[in-house]
Amino acid sequence: MHETRPAKITSPITTLNGGQLPTATVALIVGAIGIGIAIMLSLGTEWGLKRFMFTYLTSFCFVLSISVGCLFFVTIMHLTRAGWSVTVRRIAELYAMCALGLGILFLPILATVVSGSDMIYSWNQGGWTMHDLTSAEQVKLEIVANRPPLEQMKYQFLNQNFFTVRVIAYFLAWGGMAWFFLSNSLKQDKSGDKNLTSRMQAFSAPLMILFAVTVVFSSFDMEMSLSALWFSTMFPVYFFAGAFLSGLCTILLTGLWLQRTGRVTDEITIDHYHDLGKLMQGFIVFWGYIAFSQFLLIWYANIPEETFWYNLRINQPGWMTLSILLLVGHLFIPFFLLMGRGLRRNRKMLAFSAIFILAMHWVDHYWLIMPQMNPEANLYTLTGMGIVIDLACMVGVIAVYIAMFCMIAGNRSLVPLKDPRLGEALNHEVH
Repeated sequence: MHETRPAKITSPITTLNGGQLPTATVALIVGAIGIGIAIMLSLGTEWGLKRFMFTYLTSFCFVLSISVGCLFFVTIMHLTRAGWSVTVRRIAELYAMCALGLGILFLPILATVVSGSDMIYSWNQGGWTMHDLTSAEQVKLEIVANRPPLEQMKYQFLNQNFFTVRVIAYFLAWGGMAWFFLSNSLKQDKSGDKNLTSRMQAFSAPLMILFAVTVVFSSFDMEMSLSALWFSTMFPVYFFAGAFLSGLCTILLTGLWLQRTGRVTDEITIDHYHDLGKLMQGFIVFWGYIAFSQFLLIWYANIPEETFWYNLRINQPGWMTLSILLLVGHLFIPFFLLMGRGLRRNRKMLAFSAIFILAMHWVDHYWLIMPQMNPEANLYTLTGMGIVIDLACMVGVIAVYIAMFCMIAGNRSLVPLKDPRLGEALNHEVH
């Protein structure tokens, strides 16, 4: 018969225990080196800074999706009043809080839009001029008039002023949501007030609506609008599926790393990892379902305004190989890696699966973004020096992201100390 554990934290170390400062310092140094190498090597290519900005956007969207996925995890756990996840929820709260800091990392991308450069977003042509304001508006209208009719219609939405306002709103909304959950959870660590849990549950439903709206439009703005003529109403769901999957993988890996370093050793059990593994497998299937559904509808309709986007990624050399890799590596291999109960209860196998899925998730964003760097030339960028640039930038951005997590975590507890459902989480079993 299973012995019930008391709702009490028993691990000797439940914080980073002073390790946040050296870890953050090393991560920032690695980040600066990685990003610096990517910039220098990009300037040596025929595409110059444009090559760096596209790979930077790829890695940025990758880490942003992790924070977005973790924010959804926190919100849905409160909305459903889940008790099993209490001991892993604080990790998700800290990663979700990184969304506000990621707004700073987005500034180089936003700067290109505000300056009127079409280096990243082609719809931003003519957004800046040396002439006076009246002349600038006239030049802009003339450029818009020469665009395809569909892009002219989208100009009311895709323009630098409205884009800037929306992007700022996204990061403020995500940061505000993350701070609401984290701050109340931290207050509860001290007071043990159960009303704080009730408050977070009450606000979780309207905040979930806000979350959905921001994810939909941010995915349109940051990635889909790279191809200003293409559109898909399923794209936000595709982005969300990958984001939540990457968030689950990151929560799992962070929990394993913390326990390997002697932290929260008693509060996160193999049953928690088992459930995270089941969620991961479920969203692998969901991602594949959405990806196939989006492709099938566009393929079946065979409308030129939609098919050109897939034609570039599926029928062109290089990108076709990456598409096959994405299909096999992001769907089939992870599905079988997490198929059996024994595999989901093996920490090493779970860690390998999570790392593999995250790698494929980065490839997914690469597949979404990089073909738009020069779509007319069908330029395949994951080759030669491009691989070094992409990997250096990826390592750099991820290192900065890790530094953010460490600084936000500080000496705060890595597990809720007085949550009213702590006992349920500590006694959680998978049957």
